[in-house]
Amino acid sequence: MLVALVLGTTGYQALWGDHSPPDIRLEIESVSRRSGGYLVLFTALNRGGSPAEGVVVEARAGDGAAAERSQTTLDYLPAHSRRRGGLYVSTDPSQPGFSLRALGYERP
Repeated sequence: MLVALVLGTTGYQALWGDHSPPDIRLEIESVSRRSGGYLVLFTALNRGGSPAEGVVVEARAGDGAAAERSQTTLDYLPAHSRRRGGLYVSTDPSQPGFSLRALGYERP
């Protein structure tokens, strides 16, 4: 009975499940002062029906050529899930012009 349930659930998901592309949203959880800068902890949410691999997350502070950038990569972000990460920056994230965004991903 358990095998039939697993096969039935898998078959249902394969035929009628959500196969929409990844929909990645980033939320800043906290900012803390560290030696030489700040640590920005974030949560990446994938609200889409497909997983994302190699999700590149960028923090940017300031504008123009003097803008500071910091990046990290999340190895795998399953569909309808969340992962946490952190970025180090030297500029105070509470200042205007700070942004956090996903730059891209790969399809597994």
